[in-house]
Amino acid sequence: MVRLLAILIVGALLLPGCSSSEPTAKPAAAPPSAETAQAKPAEAKPPEPNKEPPKMRSGSASFSKPSSGGADSLGPNFFSGEGLRERLKVGRIEPEVQFEVDPAKLEANGIRAIQGKHVTIYTDLPSSHEIDELPTVFDAAYPQWCEYFHVDPAANDDWKVKAVLMSNKETFRKAGLFPDSLPEFLHGYYQGDAVWLLDQPSDYYRRHLLIHEGTHAFMMILLGGAGPPWYMEGMAEHFGTHRWENGQLATRVMPPSKDATPMWGRIKIIQDEVAGGSALSLTRIMGTPQQSFLQNRPYAWCWGACAFLDNHSLSQEAFRDMVTQVRLTGGFSERLLNELGDVMPQLAESWELFVTNAEYGYDWQRNEVVYRDPVPFSGEVMTAEISADRGWQSTGILLDSSSNFEVTASGEYVIRNDGQPWMCQPNGVTIHYHKGKPLGQLVGALRAEPWPGGAITPLVTANEVGLGTSLFPEGPCVLFLKVNESPDQLGDNQGTIQIQIKRAAKN
Repeated sequence: MVRLLAILIVGALLLPGCSSSEPTAKPAAAPPSAETAQAKPAEAKPPEPNKEPPKMRSGSASFSKPSSGGADSLGPNFFSGEGLRERLKVGRIEPEVQFEVDPAKLEANGIRAIQGKHVTIYTDLPSSHEIDELPTVFDAAYPQWCEYFHVDPAANDDWKVKAVLMSNKETFRKAGLFPDSLPEFLHGYYQGDAVWLLDQPSDYYRRHLLIHEGTHAFMMILLGGAGPPWYMEGMAEHFGTHRWENGQLATRVMPPSKDATPMWGRIKIIQDEVAGGSALSLTRIMGTPQQSFLQNRPYAWCWGACAFLDNHSLSQEAFRDMVTQVRLTGGFSERLLNELGDVMPQLAESWELFVTNAEYGYDWQRNEVVYRDPVPFSGEVMTAEISADRGWQSTGILLDSSSNFEVTASGEYVIRNDGQPWMCQPNGVTIHYHKGKPLGQLVGALRAEPWPGGAITPLVTANEVGLGTSLFPEGPCVLFLKVNESPDQLGDNQGTIQIQIKRAAKN
């Protein structure tokens, strides 16, 4: 297993980030982000007429290997212990009572109680629709927590926590609802049978914070644990990203826009860190120490890792099965990586593509890389077909350095539909640009075959293909193609592109 883990860690991707250490105490929930309006990329000028497309060569950049240590590194004999089964068994525990409520003190300090089935909220905030519906939001989250974490909702129907929603901490100290055992925190905290929340200026983020801390309470009480820091905080963030419309709650959603999730800002953090060269690999995220969660940055990365692993077809089953092992802190991440095994190079590649293209509304399914078993190039011409509504797709044709190749593309497809379909050909539409290239233009990259991981994937660089280009393999490789489109805008695309690859003379 040690050998396998070493292989997985080497194949993780991107640049190393945070240091690793054993977790200490439960941190505060993330403060709201002062997210500024996202800058849109400048519209590029149309390419010059008759400009010869660039020639594409195979090859990939190297990257720094992350440390194999993590917040839950193990001793060599951990998995062989006879008591492992008992250590992993999840189940309900009796939480420590944090405070007793004195109705007279509540009244004296202007604190009111808002009752729900699974939460009682004590607050000094005046009555409003947005405040008074919070118990309903919390109760709507309960069956979703139960379903995801395999908890019997009927058997735990009596589960209930206390939530303190404050505009002024001192008011609650006087009322006995803010015990001295609480550490300093920025915006939210969970302990025992209660959560504490500072009021937020955004209705969305107030709900987000309640669901975030409620996730901690649910996992710690009804499962008996919440895993290592990255999973504990990442899952709380994952459930916290929600949609609340007409009394209906959806959790674990990909936020559709900045405006729909004011003050959340996790996408912006990832975008800025990638632009600044500080992107994190999955294994680096898994090594995030608990004390790091006094700032926004680790919340963004841990949310991203959990949302990604929970939605990707290669990792979803193994990731969701880890619910049975949340009583682990040491060993949790190693067990997950071991379960992912041979798919880790592809999974790490997809993670790299997500973080380098992170966007509100990112379509998890349509942006999964389409892999095909490669067939060696034979004869003089081979063909493939590419869908306009998917991200990177393998042509399935294995090229080698014995020849150069010429690619030609043809077809007409819909690249956008705003009530009127935008028809497009492989050169793209020059009335709109994405990342400096015409919207809908066919782009490509040569990727070594087999792909071993351990390097930045060539798929982060989209080379112009258009109606045609030249290929110069430097070893066994496969051409991957897609249309140039924002990762949140693939859903309304329609049609296919026909690809022809022809053998050319070796220069």
